[in-house]
Amino acid sequence: MQIVDWIALGIVLLVALIGLMLGFGKCLKIFTSGIVGVIISVVVTYFLIGIVGSWGFVQNLLGMFTQALADNGSSFCIFLMNIGIESIVLAVALFLIVQLVRVLIVNIIKGIVETDNVVIKLINKGLGLIFSLAFFIMVALIVFQIIHLIGGETAANFREYLTGALHLDYVFDNNPMNVIANMWVGG
Repeated sequence: MQIVDWIALGIVLLVALIGLMLGFGKCLKIFTSGIVGVIISVVVTYFLIGIVGSWGFVQNLLGMFTQALADNGSSFCIFLMNIGIESIVLAVALFLIVQLVRVLIVNIIKGIVETDNVVIKLINKGLGLIFSLAFFIMVALIVFQIIHLIGGETAANFREYLTGALHLDYVFDNNPMNVIANMWVGG
């Protein structure tokens, strides 16, 4: 084993220990609050906006909103209509709803898995270990993808550093994030 293997193993064990100590409820609360929670809400909003925007009553509300702006006729209202304010209002409203629902769901799950019951406590600790490891793996894959996208000498040096490590070089070369990135740029 190389030094990079020992570093990776140490980080994995540390993350697993932290996940085990905190439990699923606290890990979920930590990992879904702050900027990560906002990013999660933005992504969910992005995927939902087309669905919600196609609902009849939402289209009617947005139509009434744009009609009220058009009826006003001021230059400011015309400017708002030109920038597509109805889409912005829909996105902001949906984002706020998603944020609220995310916080409620996290608090409900946290409350359930932190119940004072021996079986639930064991499940909470086990799920905390699994969740923290999964989160660490996701972050590691994203870092590998960023290094891969930077490319050039940086990626070559990093790849050389990983050569001979226990499968880390394989993961860098065959990162699942590459498949996702290639879907967006057409392969």
